[in-house]
Amino acid sequence: MRQLSGFTALAAIALSASPLAAADPEPAALIAANMRPFAFADGTLSGPGAAFLEAATADSQFVLFGEDHYLRDTPVFAAALYRMLRERHGFHQLVVEQDRVAMEDALAPANRGDARKLGALASRYPNLFEFASDQDLELLALVGRLEKGPGAICGIEQALGPVRYFDELSGAAPNAAVKAEIAALRTLALSLDPDRVYSVKFLSEAGVQDRLEKLRVAFGARPGSRHDEMLLGLARSAEIFGYYRRSAAGEPVGLFNNTVREAWFKRLFMACYRRAATGKALPRALFKFGANHMYHGKNPTQAFPIGNFAHEFAIANGMEAYGLFVLPLTGPGYADVPDWIRVLLPATPPAGPVVIDLESLRPVQRALRVGLKDADQTAFRELVNGFEALVVLPGEAPATMALSGLKGLR
Repeated sequence: MRQLSGFTALAAIALSASPLAAADPEPAALIAANMRPFAFADGTLSGPGAAFLEAATADSQFVLFGEDHYLRDTPVFAAALYRMLRERHGFHQLVVEQDRVAMEDALAPANRGDARKLGALASRYPNLFEFASDQDLELLALVGRLEKGPGAICGIEQALGPVRYFDELSGAAPNAAVKAEIAALRTLALSLDPDRVYSVKFLSEAGVQDRLEKLRVAFGARPGSRHDEMLLGLARSAEIFGYYRRSAAGEPVGLFNNTVREAWFKRLFMACYRRAATGKALPRALFKFGANHMYHGKNPTQAFPIGNFAHEFAIANGMEAYGLFVLPLTGPGYADVPDWIRVLLPATPPAGPVVIDLESLRPVQRALRVGLKDADQTAFRELVNGFEALVVLPGEAPATMALSGLKGLR
């Protein structure tokens, strides 16, 4: 008890000595002091915010771009950021929330660097690219043109293009029975996901995981080989998406669609990293994922995501990671912005893009969250401590889909 009393006394002394205990800083002044405008046009970042990001990422092995999906300006900003990281800091890899085979196809000589050909590929296999907007395909084409070799873009999503997979696996089937089962699964996939839109009804269908697991055994590919990994990826996808279906039916498995998926991300990322880590310099990469995957620490869906892994892995390599939470403003003012983000923004929505330095706000975060409801306190802390900066993109709009002719997300 004497030890506890001592700690309590020390805490009281520290609190009384803290300037925050006397008078918290004015929130509006804090935001203004840590906000910098920037612009991105013709693939180039400019302005004070661009200079800030260049300096802030100088020692980063990984920059983690946490986004909302299927928006017009967000991938364009990502492309300009990639160019800056490449030119200033020697980044040469993009890691994305996309099917790994899709990214291999995107870097194949017949498609590499050509957004129109990538659009044609996405049109042929509507589920192969998780994000097939014109702007996302242009980003993939850009990296394909800038970088050499097969590892320029690393897709670490589990398998999402079953028809594409079945077309390749059918040609390597070891016997007629396996070939017939592949054909039957392909037919089922087309019947369950017939529209020109990203859809995973086949992968979440009851019984599909079991059939895929059995197909993998019957196929008999060497463990770790391309075809074995393709079948394993399909089975893991069916497991992950199956958790959504099972959870909706009342089974207590909702957590696992997050934790199992994040574990798969880490597995595939390390496979890419080992292939890239052949020189003296450490590979440096821009990650582009939904913001939920880019947190440092536990994310809002109770997983330790690939973003946390990248942070800790960079530290183990003697470097660091830098996380950007990209906030699109798609409606009037802050109409669609939750309170726990709103308190980090200026009173009036900015006219152009701005970056807000969250690292500098961490020590004084109490002054910013003081008016939040108890229910919003955790989300606020996760954001401020899980990302190094907040990027605001006003005037954001839906992505276009002209290159593929697809409909985006359902």
